[in-house]
Amino acid sequence: MGAAVLAVYLLFPAGIPRDVVYALVGLSSVATILVGIRLHRPDRPAAWYLMALGQLSWVTGDLLFGWYADVLHVSPFPSPADACYLAAYPVIGGAVLVLIRSRQRQLDLPGLIDSAIVTIGLGLLSWLVIAGPIVQSADPAFTRLVGVAYPVGDILLLALLVRLVTVPGARSASFRLLGSAVAMLMLADVAYAAISAYADYDSGVFDLLWLASYVLWGTAALHPSMRSLSAPAAGEPAPFTRRRLAALGLAVLIAPGALAVQLAFSLSVQGWPVVVASVALFSLVVARMHLAIREVVTAGRKRNQLQQELAHQAAYDSLTGLANRAHVLGLIEAALHRAQRSGSELALLALDLDGFKMVNDTFGHQAGDEVLRAVAGRMRSVVRVGDTVGRLAGDEFVILVEPLEGTSQLLELAERLITAVSTPIRVGDRDVTVGVSIGAAISSDGSTDADALLHHADAATYRAKAAGRGRVELFDESLRRQLDEQADTENAIRAGLTAGEFVLHYQPVISLSTGRVQGYEALVRWHRPGHGLVPPDDFIPIAEQSTLICDLDRWVLDEATGQLARWRREDPEAGELTVAVNISGRHLASPGVVDDVVSALTRSGLPASALVVEITETVLVDRLSIADRLVELRRLGVEISIDDFGTGYTSIGQLQHLSVDTLKIDKSFLNSSDGGSSELVRLMINAAHAFGLKVVAEGIEDAGQLEQLRTLDCDSGQGYLFARPRPVADLPSAAELSPDVLPA
Repeated sequence: MGAAVLAVYLLFPAGIPRDVVYALVGLSSVATILVGIRLHRPDRPAAWYLMALGQLSWVTGDLLFGWYADVLHVSPFPSPADACYLAAYPVIGGAVLVLIRSRQRQLDLPGLIDSAIVTIGLGLLSWLVIAGPIVQSADPAFTRLVGVAYPVGDILLLALLVRLVTVPGARSASFRLLGSAVAMLMLADVAYAAISAYADYDSGVFDLLWLASYVLWGTAALHPSMRSLSAPAAGEPAPFTRRRLAALGLAVLIAPGALAVQLAFSLSVQGWPVVVASVALFSLVVARMHLAIREVVTAGRKRNQLQQELAHQAAYDSLTGLANRAHVLGLIEAALHRAQRSGSELALLALDLDGFKMVNDTFGHQAGDEVLRAVAGRMRSVVRVGDTVGRLAGDEFVILVEPLEGTSQLLELAERLITAVSTPIRVGDRDVTVGVSIGAAISSDGSTDADALLHHADAATYRAKAAGRGRVELFDESLRRQLDEQADTENAIRAGLTAGEFVLHYQPVISLSTGRVQGYEALVRWHRPGHGLVPPDDFIPIAEQSTLICDLDRWVLDEATGQLARWRREDPEAGELTVAVNISGRHLASPGVVDDVVSALTRSGLPASALVVEITETVLVDRLSIADRLVELRRLGVEISIDDFGTGYTSIGQLQHLSVDTLKIDKSFLNSSDGGSSELVRLMINAAHAFGLKVVAEGIEDAGQLEQLRTLDCDSGQGYLFARPRPVADLPSAAELSPDVLPA
């Protein structure tokens, strides 16, 4: 609507008609500012109320000016209209100052200096063109004072506008409209003062500029973004950009440029204003350079500090403050180089906490973190000055002992560490106890490398855990031979998978109620050249120490599902048979295990319900991360069985929360002579049935055990009483196995 009025304003007759339209536009600006405050409820309404008051003061001046000019036909100067006009400048300036203060989170001294430089430069120009001629005129002093007050008011608004622009914050639509309104007002004032001092003018043109300022001001108040115009700016002060540099450069050049114009066109030289402005600008530029240099120095200091922090974070563990794995390996490598040059000995202790997982599972990871920090502090307090304590991952630590003064000294240090770590740790309102198993490896001349030395210490730690935990083991020749044999076995397993040296033996699983074969358990065997038939206990533990076990599991899955598919195709009686495959904990913890199962079933054409995945109870307890994998497998239709149940730490009450279908009672309970073993078997069977699980008893070797299990309503069984594991060629078909397999 304002733009429409501006388009036709000059068509109205000069005089009272234009005065009326002019006043209505001005009053509409006041009204829309008040409406905007009520509609959008800005954070700092005081700024907008001051703007409305300032606009009202200008409108009052317009009405008085029109009254004198078009009703009384006089043009007094100064007049009450000038009082209204001039009173609006500090009010509007106060409004802009409120916005500046509300948008500014902190003192921005560089921004203030930049604003002052631009203001002084443009102020000098305003003085030379407008204020100077007024001061030098022959008018009475009061008239000259009022005349100078107008450019001074414009300079005030200019300074505040420049400061508002340099303060960081959102450049919303309301912000741009308000800035344009103030700029339009100053442009009209300066143009009016400059032209009216030297020539006749058409007041209608300037009226359009002032009216445009009214319209832009009211529109800024109506826009919804006015609500956030006074919101504090986020982040640091506005950066020093090329645009700001260009503005400051032009502002600084105004003083010499004005002097050059005066001299070039033989104008009256106003030297003192130029001198004063030049001195002020020079002083501000020097201050700005000082601040810029200080900012550069501060930024450099912060950068160096950040680099140091990043370097520390890259080298040290954030939880314990100990050297991390990468840094420890670098320190070990450097120590080995020193030992190689000097011929001295050094040692590496690998420490693995005992019982830490139980702390995490029982009290939570926060308690576990507290334990790790306490253990790290105790280790640092025990080692010598100069020895390095590091954390590899989880609850694994290492200590680099350099130089080593003897094996006895190293073993004494290890014993002190065991004692210190094993002392109860206060966590919250309870005491928590963990132990530590330590493996030690010694380098006599630095001829090994960091990875090998760490591998030797880890191997010794593994032996310490296997020997009962809470002790120290030294890497020696027997352990070296064991590692060499282990490496040879791993290579032979890898080659054997390619050469077809592995075979599956199958042991039937019998229904104890019908005597019929329900399925088979696939058991891997290895025909190793030069060694004969190798039992699984001799190679499975070695394969489980690396991802080699995953390769072996995949082969077993493919072979077992393929064999059952062939049985089903060849024998109609085998249509309900299942095959059970043991899957290692490492394989189950890997993200690809579900894809491996799906691939095996797809290649064989078996339904998922024909496959039983067996996992040991210890794997279920030690690797809680496999729970999601078990849920996915059951969702496919695969049956999950807990093998060797009773040998781990699973309580009977946990059965209802496990994603399993079958319990396989460990054979040790059937063969035990303890008086309570039979009652324990009864309890396990009843509990499993109560939770909807099936029960398979393994290791059935005599008729007495079979009869006892039938009395206890055990579902299925397997053992030497029925059949030993046999290769496919020696295994009777499902049709040949009848209920007669069960003794009377």
